[in-house]
Amino acid sequence: MGAWLVLAAALPLAGVLQDASTMDALARGRELKWQMRSQTSFRREGVRMSAVRAFRVGASTLGGEGDRAQCAFRTGELLRAAGLREAALAEFSWSAELGGAPWSQRGALAAGELLIALGRPSEAVRVLERISGREIPTRFREAARVLCGLSQREMGLRDSAMETWRAVAVDGLTPRSRLDAFVCWGRLLLDEGDLEGAAGVLHLCRTNLNERVRESTEQGRELRALLRCSPLVTAIRREVLRREAWD
Repeated sequence: MGAWLVLAAALPLAGVLQDASTMDALARGRELKWQMRSQTSFRREGVRMSAVRAFRVGASTLGGEGDRAQCAFRTGELLRAAGLREAALAEFSWSAELGGAPWSQRGALAAGELLIALGRPSEAVRVLERISGREIPTRFREAARVLCGLSQREMGLRDSAMETWRAVAVDGLTPRSRLDAFVCWGRLLLDEGDLEGAAGVLHLCRTNLNERVRESTEQGRELRALLRCSPLVTAIRREVLRREAWD
C-alpha cells in the first residue's frame, strides 16, 4: 500500500499528453477499467494505475468541463476502490469544482460521503451545500440532504439530523433518497434502543413507498431489492433476536 500512496501522490505530476483530447483519455481509461475484470490480483492493480493515469490526463487536458469532471470522478472511483480514500477525495473534490453537471454534482456527493467516513462532517456539509440549490436536479439535491443528515448526526446535532431525514423521507420526490432517509432515521432510533420506533419508521417506509416498490419497472425492482437487503431491516431482525435470546 505504501507504493500505491507514492504513485497516487505522483499523479498530479504525470505528464499530460499534448496530442490527447479529453475524450481520447476518457475512452482509454474506460477500456483499461474494463480490462481490470479479467486480470489476476497483482496485474489488476497495474491496470488500475494505468486507468488512473489515463483518466487523470483527461481531467488535466483542455476540454469540456463535463468530460473533465467525469475523468476526475472516474479517477476517484478507482482510487477509492483501492482503499486510497484521501487520494480519492482529492479527485472527487476536483470533479466537483470543475463544473459540468451532472459529473460535478456526483463528485460533490462522493466527496461529501468520503469526508463523513473520514470523520470530517463539517467539511462534508460545506461541500454538500454546493448542490443544495433549487437549480440542482432533485435526485442530487435530496441525496445531498440525506448525507447532510449524517454529517449533522456526526456533529452531535441529533434532532437536526432526524428532521432532515424525516423531511426527505416523507416529502421527498426521489424514491432512492427517500428510502435512504427512512433507513438513516430508523437506524438512529434503533441505535438509541428504540426498537418500536425503528419498526414504526420501517412500516412508514413501506407504506409511503408501496406504489413505487410494486412498479414493474427497473426502478421498482431496484427498490424491492434494496428494501429486502436494507440495513434497517437487518438491524431490526438482529435486535429482535437478541432480545428474544435474553427472555
